[in-house]
Amino acid sequence: MQNSITKAFLFVIALSTSIIAVELIPVNMINKGKLLCAEYNSEVSNKEPAKRKLKSFVGQSKDIGAFCNNL
Repeated sequence: MQNSITKAFLFVIALSTSIIAVELIPVNMINKGKLLCAEYNSEVSNKEPAKRKLKSFVGQSKDIGAFCNNL
């Protein structure tokens, strides 16, 4: 009896931990986008490396300025 209660308790802990981890994925993607936009906006002399990184993150058909303004 005690063994099944322990297993059930460990299952609930594992399930709640995995749900929390899955919920944090969008936050990580938003923060990565913000960092790339900050890098793109801060480089005055040579924006090409930052522009390439941002284009690969956002997509080739999207507008970088609109993406950064919406964040």
